Amino acid sequence: MRRTIRIISVVLIGLFSASVALPCTRVVWVAGDGQVFVGRTQDWTEKADSAFRVYPRGMERTGAVKENPHKWTSKYGSLVITGYDLATHEGMNEKGLSAQILYLAGDCDYGKRDPKLEAVGVTQWVQYFLDNYATVAEAVEAQKTFTFQIDTLILPNGFPTLVHLSIADKSGDSAVIEYVGGKANVYHDKRFTVMTNEPTYDQQIENLQQYRTFGGDKPLPGERTPTDRFVRAAYYAENLPKPANRDEGAAYMFSVIRNISVPFGKPDPKKPNVSSTIFRTVHDLTGGRYYFESTYAPNVVWIDTTKIDFSSGQSEMELKVEKEIFKLNGDVTDKLEKAMPFVFGMNEG
Repeated sequence: MRRTIRIISVVLIGLFSASVALPCTRVVWVAGDGQVFVGRTQDWTEKADSAFRVYPRGMERTGAVKENPHKWTSKYGSLVITGYDLATHEGMNEKGLSAQILYLAGDCDYGKRDPKLEAVGVTQWVQYFLDNYATVAEAVEAQKTFTFQIDTLILPNGFPTLVHLSIADKSGDSAVIEYVGGKANVYHDKRFTVMTNEPTYDQQIENLQQYRTFGGDKPLPGERTPTDRFVRAAYYAENLPKPANRDEGAAYMFSVIRNISVPFGKPDPKKPNVSSTIFRTVHDLTGGRYYFESTYAPNVVWIDTTKIDFSSGQSEMELKVEKEIFKLNGDVTDKLEKAMPFVFGMNEG
């Protein structure tokens, strides 16, 4: 408990306010040869102690809530990236399912917490999907019958962590899940390849249709806002050439997410919800590679999930990739080390 309170207090006080958000971008690309890649930018105000972590199958999970936690046992092993030793904010499992959470300001609302209902903490929302589902279709169907709630993390300054979730699989299927007014809105279609931040997904799709290539006549926008990044990401991913191999495919995906990244620079007081990109990732869902690129360093590293033993009973593994990035390059699978069990952040009050 003291560890969680200390981490939250030191890291999050002063970083979050009503107007400070976590702007990021996620893109799915089905290459011409059937390969599927997911690219993501993580935009934030500072390094987030991001670390690779491996979870084996058969883990007994308990919802990170004070009352009536939902409990489950993981069916699949996963490789994820954790932040601040508090949450899984993205990852891929051994079946090729990818998941990420991105900030959603304004309309996001998980509903008032009812202690009579079971709940899962928002810090483990991504992990729940990676633990339990092999495909997007399976996950979306299961979502229809969920009876548990998502419990937000209330920060020390009183503001909640408001995010929406994206999932994709190695068939190229994709979905976005947003909670508005306490209800989960699910947007499920292989066409839904891009996700940024506010506004809600239905409004993002409507806005996209105003631009060239997507039915409208407006030119490609160039601002750093979530809506502009959404349009650019959709355009560039749709126009990628067929890669010669999986390495080239990953490079093409990086070319897209680098284009929609936010460079380092002086903050814009008129747009406090736009932060610089601190890292980029690419998930090669068909090849099983997980690439990581810190914007604080010039090198790219990756982990090959086909070399990982996800068997039940194996130890959790970790690589403090952000901390160690200057010592790393290329395939770093053998740099993973045994780690103490991860403790997901939760409200202590």
